[in-house]
Amino acid sequence: MTRTLVPIAAVLLLAGCGGDKQSAGTTTRPPAATTETSPTDTVGGQVGQNLLLYLIDPSDHKLYAVRRDIEPTQAVGAAALAALAQDPDSEVPPNLGLAIENGAATVTGSQLSPAALAQAVYTLTQFPTVKSVNGKTRKAVESLVPAILVESPSAEASVSSPLRVTGNANTFEATFEYDLEDENGKVLHHDFVTATSGSGERGTFDFTIPFHVTREQEGSLIVYESSAADGSHINIRRIPLTLVAAR
Repeated sequence: MTRTLVPIAAVLLLAGCGGDKQSAGTTTRPPAATTETSPTDTVGGQVGQNLLLYLIDPSDHKLYAVRRDIEPTQAVGAAALAALAQDPDSEVPPNLGLAIENGAATVTGSQLSPAALAQAVYTLTQFPTVKSVNGKTRKAVESLVPAILVESPSAEASVSSPLRVTGNANTFEATFEYDLEDENGKVLHHDFVTATSGSGERGTFDFTIPFHVTREQEGSLIVYESSAADGSHINIRRIPLTLVAAR
């Protein structure tokens, strides 16, 4: 892996398709012969090209989020599975079939490993009309989700101030911390965050970070918990970014 990790809630709305690391960051392709059959598998027009995918971080074997471009298609669920199958940080096999009915997605064509199923669950349930995949909800795959999952901004994204950060977390008392660092590792901003829930129940977070740089440069957003035992940083996720100076 190179510079790595994660992205944002999908911009796609499926009217019919049924839309880091523990001690380091993560890093971070589409279509195989995938079929999708459902009475509600289209959106009445071609869907945009930018899609949120959930991959497997090799460092801790947990999910991280990225954005990928796909060809315009009406069968977005199928395209998402095909894109997952082509990424090196994925356990999803190629040539899968997908059926969606009454909020339940069924993936066929190959046995899914626990990690592959977690990928499929998180990727497909980003679409409003998909509630479960092969009988599993997001809560059912919790063991394969990092304590702090940043979904936006994505790895390598260019960001300006204020930086909006979204995702979900399951941390002690729902709290965690972040540092925004510049290219030299200088902390531009540090603060605490409280998610909507924690301590065993995953909640969401949405916060903004003001920062100032005089020129475009590489930087990192680092999210983590401080251990109650010794104050050390745990459940660390590092998201590499390009920091853009205000105009």
